[in-house]
Amino acid sequence: MSTELRLPRLGETMEEGIVVTWNLSEGESFERGDILLEVETDKMVAEVPALESGTLLEILVEEQTKVKVGDILALIDPSEKTSRKIEIPTNKEQVPSQNTPETLPASNDSSQFLAHDENLELIRAIPGARRLAKRYGIDLTTVSGTGPAERIERSDVVKAFQNKPEVASPKQSFGPQLGPGGVRFLRRGKQGGTPVVLLHGFASDLHSWRLIHGPLSRHRDVIAIELPGHGGSRDWQKSGGVQALAEHLEQVIIELELGAVDLVGHSLGGAIAVYLASQQTNMVRWLTLIAPVGFGTEINLSAVSPFTEELAKSEIKLSLSRLFYDLKWVSEDLIDATKKNFGNSTRRVQARDLLKSIFPSGSQEWDGKSLLCKLNQPVRILWGEEDMILPIRHLNGLPGWVAQHRLSKVGHVPQIEAAPLLLKILQADPP
Repeated sequence: MSTELRLPRLGETMEEGIVVTWNLSEGESFERGDILLEVETDKMVAEVPALESGTLLEILVEEQTKVKVGDILALIDPSEKTSRKIEIPTNKEQVPSQNTPETLPASNDSSQFLAHDENLELIRAIPGARRLAKRYGIDLTTVSGTGPAERIERSDVVKAFQNKPEVASPKQSFGPQLGPGGVRFLRRGKQGGTPVVLLHGFASDLHSWRLIHGPLSRHRDVIAIELPGHGGSRDWQKSGGVQALAEHLEQVIIELELGAVDLVGHSLGGAIAVYLASQQTNMVRWLTLIAPVGFGTEINLSAVSPFTEELAKSEIKLSLSRLFYDLKWVSEDLIDATKKNFGNSTRRVQARDLLKSIFPSGSQEWDGKSLLCKLNQPVRILWGEEDMILPIRHLNGLPGWVAQHRLSKVGHVPQIEAAPLLLKILQADPP
């Protein structure tokens, strides 16, 4: 018997949200408290937990779809079979053999989960550990549990994953980590095939990719890199503009042992991607640019430079409003994150110096369009028609082999305002 899973109200003012990613596939079972999906509201990205154990029968709402509170998201089967748990005696010698037909007593500990693997061995692991193990291909029979009665915890799976010999060095973390060159990055998805590297724009951070990072990592190895001097990366103390940043990130990609990559760059990140592709043809397989710097002379620096000053939240909100066509995206969380990005005087001075090095006369002098015209890699460009920072007319005059996507009712940040389209394009690429 199926039950409807509806979108709950995740905040007092919430009326609708966007399904960012499903954590389960159809047919998978789950336990009470497991995170079924993530939803983007006007204030945050929130997790939707299971209120009871069951099986996900059918997903009715695809990722990146906007839904209202109360809308049906999926059909689930809250059957008793999927929610039953089994208690293993603490003493291993008391565990019945595989041929013993006895049924073990049900456990009252909601954090325990037991299942049979192919060898019919009983494994004790919390749901979060089991979910991580499935996602990253960890055989739980090889994991030593450190929890009560040798129960496998999330930290045990993380340790097992990091100790796998086939994992590239440096080892993958399950959250943002500081990597080579003092650059913070977030890597998600199974390693294999051509990695996708995401490069954000000026005054942003890796979270600007939050609407596509999770869904894309279901099928690809996706690494969001924070530019030096931004977010959690270390300060940028070098001189030079696009070229210096590109050479620094080239070393990051080399030291992460990524091999050839697909680059996705937004604004300043787009300029860095073009330079990298032009200098290291074997490093870049495919290029996706989003409103890139360097394709014309005009730039609205008056909308960008305020981010390098110490501003009140109301002033930050005004500056952020110039980035979007739909102002609903200018949330309190975004305002706070932007204020924190250049949160100290050292960072602000470095940010101003970076702007001056890229736009010394107040206009664009670095010519990325000429470099792009000489590339051999496939290139696509997405640009919002309502972009108030870099005008869409910068697309004019490109060679015919460059795929162009002109997006109506979209501002300077298509990876947020047009996330479903960008995700669909990237998902169509061969891994």
